[in-house]
Amino acid sequence: MKIMKKIFLFAAMVSVLVFSACENNEPFDTQSPDDEPLILKPYNESGTGSFTYLLASPETPLLDSVTVTPSAYTTVNWYLDGQLVYTGTRIEMCFLAGKYDLLIEAVTNAGKRTTRTGTVTVNPNPTDPYSAAPAAGRHMVPGVTSVLEGTNLAGVAEIALTSDVFGVQVVQTIVPSAATDTRLEFVLPEMADGAYYVRLKDASGLRYGADQINVHNASVALSGFAEIASASECVITGVSLSNVASVTIDNTVITELVATETTVTFTTPELEVGDHTISMKNADGSDVLFITAEGAVAETKAVVSAETVIWTGPVALDWDAALVNITAATMDAVPVGSTILVYFEVPEAEYHNMRITTPWWGDDLVAQFDVTGETPNPFTFIYDDRCKGIVETVGSWSIVGFGETVNKISFK
Repeated sequence: MKIMKKIFLFAAMVSVLVFSACENNEPFDTQSPDDEPLILKPYNESGTGSFTYLLASPETPLLDSVTVTPSAYTTVNWYLDGQLVYTGTRIEMCFLAGKYDLLIEAVTNAGKRTTRTGTVTVNPNPTDPYSAAPAAGRHMVPGVTSVLEGTNLAGVAEIALTSDVFGVQVVQTIVPSAATDTRLEFVLPEMADGAYYVRLKDASGLRYGADQINVHNASVALSGFAEIASASECVITGVSLSNVASVTIDNTVITELVATETTVTFTTPELEVGDHTISMKNADGSDVLFITAEGAVAETKAVVSAETVIWTGPVALDWDAALVNITAATMDAVPVGSTILVYFEVPEAEYHNMRITTPWWGDDLVAQFDVTGETPNPFTFIYDDRCKGIVETVGSWSIVGFGETVNKISFK
């Protein structure tokens, strides 16, 4: 009997110990320094990992926080245009007006890394001097008169070109040769190739952001070469092109051309539909650089398509402040029944609308519509008798709207 009591007592003690262990709710840390880093917040439901921050003014801080794991072993870095501007999980910083590429980096002590990307757009105050770079960027050559277009520019006393986001590391200071409310003229001094931030200064020394310029110590072709037509006039635009002596398409060298400071005009040879190579040389044998998505190159691809281009941009639509206008004279070459193709980009914006109408917003060729991820690009419509009648009566047609950049219009 005593033995049975002892066995029962031992079993009861074991039961109490097991029950106590199961009821232990103390937290425990599962993080390890060898874990792969994850950015848990901010979270983009589209799954792209790309974020857009629109700041109302230079006094509006970029304010956000990042949640990462393993948090105990991870550092968060914030980069604008590839420059480290802050380290920490919560940023609250102000930046000068302009558009910046954003990269949020989470890196562990073991060197493992993950990132999120996006843009930061800082709007200027209504009375601030400002000049926004177009979608294709700003490309300038030393020794040549350059122009910045914008608003409230008449009071700009100096243009500072800097190598850093904050405008502290000044590379050149330039006094404009002419300044109006919408235009600054100046000549770049000798300086190295590269991208520089534009910081405008008024007479009191206050600084204002104005995006970037790209400096090239060479002749530069900017547009008109990506798509060409067979046996047709071709106009290539750029900077410092007055000394261009030849254009080579595949193995055909073209020397009959007209070169000005900003254009090279020539007639293309008979070309088949498809890809062709194009290059240009100055009279001294130096290459003209083509500005492409891959960078500045001496030779690039030119595409001959079945389409005929009637307009090239880019123009960032902003209702009546910025629109695309095509004259009736241009449309004389477009047969009734042709398909019109409108090529566009959709940058981040508050909303995206497009309307194909007349300059007076009278009769619509295509009624206003929302541009979404489902909208075909290029957007197409038929140039029928109704459209032709509207254009000939009014004298032109226009693309208006907001939130799109129109790059090209063609027909086939």
